[in-house]
Amino acid sequence: MEDRKKEDDPMDNPHGATSGQTVDLGLNSAIGKKLKAYYDDFASEPVPDRFLSLLDALDAAESASKRTERS
Repeated sequence: MEDRKKEDDPMDNPHGATSGQTVDLGLNSAIGKKLKAYYDDFASEPVPDRFLSLLDALDAAESASKRTERS
């Protein structure tokens, strides 16, 4: 019976690198940076007035529904 651990056991390193190897994250880093920049631009945009009015109407409808359920 062998007690020593396998160095290439995929369960020990789910990213696929074995001992002594590094995983190239260059492409993933570039994609991540572009996605973050896109998200930051999108998140800083103002919410359209039409969308805000729809949210207000939804809140009003939910409040009215809760009041009628209690009666």
